[in-house]
Amino acid sequence: MKIYRCAFWLAMAMLGVSCAEVEKRPAPPGPSPAAENDTSRPAAPATPAPEPKPAPSPVKPASLAGFEDRGTFFVYKNEERIASARFEWKKTGEFISHSALSLAGQVVETDLSIVPDAEGAFRRIVLTTPLGPATLEREGERAVSSFRSQKTELALRPGTVLFENFSPALLTLALKAYDRARGGTQPLWALVIPGAMLETTLSYQDEVERSFGGQPGLFRRFMFSLAGVDIRVWADERDRVVLAEVPAQYARIVREGYEELSLEPGTSAASKPEFAVSVERDWMVPMRDGVRLATDLYRPDTGERVPLIVIRTPYQKNMLELTARFYARRGYAVAVQDCRGRFKSEGTWEPFVNEAQDGYDTIEYLASQPFCTGKVGMIGGSYLGWVQWWAARERPPHLVTIIPNVSPPDPLYNIPYEYGVFFLLGAIWWAEVVESEATADLSGAVLTRIGERKYSQLLRDLPVIDLDRKVFGRENASWRRWIQHPDRDEYWDRASFLDRLCPVKIPVFHQSGWFDGDGIGTKLNYLAMQACGHANQKLVLGPWGHTDTAARRAGDRDFGSQAIIDLQTEYLRWFDRWLKGVENGIDREPLVRLFVMGDNRWLEGNRYPLPGTKMTRLYLSSEKGANTLGGDGLLSLNVPRKKGSFDGFVYDPGDPTPHPYYYEEPEPKEGDPPVADEQRKQAEQNHIRDILTSRRDILVYRTAPLEKPLTFAGPVEATLAASTSAPDTDWFVRLSEIDKAGKPFLLVEGKIRARYRKSLRKPELLKPGQVETYTIDMWHTAITVPVGHRLQVEVASAAFPVFSRNLNTGENSETGVKFVKSEQKIFHETGRLSFITLPLIP
Repeated sequence: MKIYRCAFWLAMAMLGVSCAEVEKRPAPPGPSPAAENDTSRPAAPATPAPEPKPAPSPVKPASLAGFEDRGTFFVYKNEERIASARFEWKKTGEFISHSALSLAGQVVETDLSIVPDAEGAFRRIVLTTPLGPATLEREGERAVSSFRSQKTELALRPGTVLFENFSPALLTLALKAYDRARGGTQPLWALVIPGAMLETTLSYQDEVERSFGGQPGLFRRFMFSLAGVDIRVWADERDRVVLAEVPAQYARIVREGYEELSLEPGTSAASKPEFAVSVERDWMVPMRDGVRLATDLYRPDTGERVPLIVIRTPYQKNMLELTARFYARRGYAVAVQDCRGRFKSEGTWEPFVNEAQDGYDTIEYLASQPFCTGKVGMIGGSYLGWVQWWAARERPPHLVTIIPNVSPPDPLYNIPYEYGVFFLLGAIWWAEVVESEATADLSGAVLTRIGERKYSQLLRDLPVIDLDRKVFGRENASWRRWIQHPDRDEYWDRASFLDRLCPVKIPVFHQSGWFDGDGIGTKLNYLAMQACGHANQKLVLGPWGHTDTAARRAGDRDFGSQAIIDLQTEYLRWFDRWLKGVENGIDREPLVRLFVMGDNRWLEGNRYPLPGTKMTRLYLSSEKGANTLGGDGLLSLNVPRKKGSFDGFVYDPGDPTPHPYYYEEPEPKEGDPPVADEQRKQAEQNHIRDILTSRRDILVYRTAPLEKPLTFAGPVEATLAASTSAPDTDWFVRLSEIDKAGKPFLLVEGKIRARYRKSLRKPELLKPGQVETYTIDMWHTAITVPVGHRLQVEVASAAFPVFSRNLNTGENSETGVKFVKSEQKIFHETGRLSFITLPLIP
């Protein structure tokens, strides 16, 4: 349930190029549903008349002229064919293609047209999408990308090549630009259609001989690396691309007639894809109250009984078809089920509270079917991971193991609340995604619309509880129920599991990333199971976001090829071990693996935090005051000794402290010139700097530049000795790495609503002016901070609009409209120390 601030472009996600990796620019979504014979689509443009030769320019994109090619490519995810793309590349440089993506009973299409100038370089590119055309117009050394209301100016580089997900034939431009005499890894600039300039690399690997269609062929293989995604390209002697493989995404695009090239046997020691798959749609599985839940059953074609994998989802079961087929081909029955009240299932949808009993009933009913061995596992990410914990809490006898990817913890520790602070943006975003059924739309059109909202203004009105009317145009029952239950009560008891895991003695594969928006869940869930002494708790944490696959980039940081591990095979090996009884050794490998950013290496052990971790305090202090970046706030190992020392600020709910790292691009006005790509990137950095420089309600503490590298890996915690003039308030603490140029890299953040400092079940208001000690969970991370960089801690009392503001009255801040300013103080004196605790690795 991470908040994506850009459109969900399925094709890019499949190939590993996320919208965040193309500079966080809203990208057009995947193609829209349309019949194959839809005559309403615009016809491909005719060959253009010769253009007048332009004035010479020192910067010219790669020419498409002088090369001819045509054909069809097929896109595969694992063994399943999901898309086709036919294209024609004319000798003049004109290129046209049409692709169709078929999945979950939907077909979405896209059309690409490239019109060249007289020299063969692109003059105009049009990518037709469900939301309208995305265009690129070249004007000399720059190009203007237009999509909906946004225009971006891109600075072209000499020899710029073109890349588009469903047009692998265009990779020929990169192959022709490669200097084979020089060899090695060579840099290239690629224009990713519809509009991002990315620096890429291309390297020659080898030359191989393979047979296809009964004929031998000689192929050259290259590695094209784009935004941290490695694409292995096979080309024939004419430099025609015949196969593009993306191992990290388990995807490949193969030219028609060359399918044999992509069928080389794998070397994995896990179950092989040896079975055909039969599918039975819409089994209605009965629950104990008579409600029936729609379930699709994928079964390997075998007369033997097989283990069962259960996947339960609120996002439409059809969308899990590829995952289900992957396991079914490898000898598992897979049941994919719509949660209660969702899509084809009966009953009323109410998030969280029905999943425990429904999960139990589903597992036990299906385990008793004649096709099942009686051994059941579960897998899935985000809410699909959550439902596993709720089911496991009930201890169904046939549940053997679970793989909860990027799973949240109890709802009061992440979403809709985090330690009492209402996750305003996350809760309303997710409520709208679910209510609109956006995840069932393969084109991404609904998610795009939601992602374009300007939440900073949209969420400013009070009371918060009425924002559903403003956003949805009506009341949302779940939204209101969450707000009406701010404390841990009987309602939330139905949706909590952390304090009920000691009887749950099953092997669990915990997986998440340092940038997972629900990452606190994997931390708390694992620690709870470890505290109960449960064996076989596997934990993998990489430099990834809210995903169950590995990637090597976060924003503009590349963590190298070491960050890419084959998680899909690891999940399969885990199921093989616990559901099939295969002695494959996965339970004898180190149970804990942590990726250390900066060093870009893995640490291993059998507990978390790792044995030998040294919990070390860095203390907050100042001489003149830590307000803004201009203050003298210090973060150091030295214990402050000064008496009566504190930093103060005024927190005003009427002007809530903005979250520095939440940025919304200004809405363009009609007639505005295109925004340069470089300006757009810099604007986000300026936004962070301006907030930290101008807002006196943010305290900033920095270390001196490091004289030697500092490595820490594991849970992070903050301790504040603080007072307020209000009966209730919030505290936010963030930790960032600061490079030599002063650019921040946000690592972790924690927060707490003061009334819940002792208990989520029994809130206790403050005595104004009384100093209290707050322990703040700052999630976890792993990084080596190099010499010359700094660590920075920020302290504030709001992070709007990501989190709801505390109105400082002591009442429910999400139903109130009145607020008061408060005097806040953070102490750093003997007996009243404030510090962060880092898990240092010797």
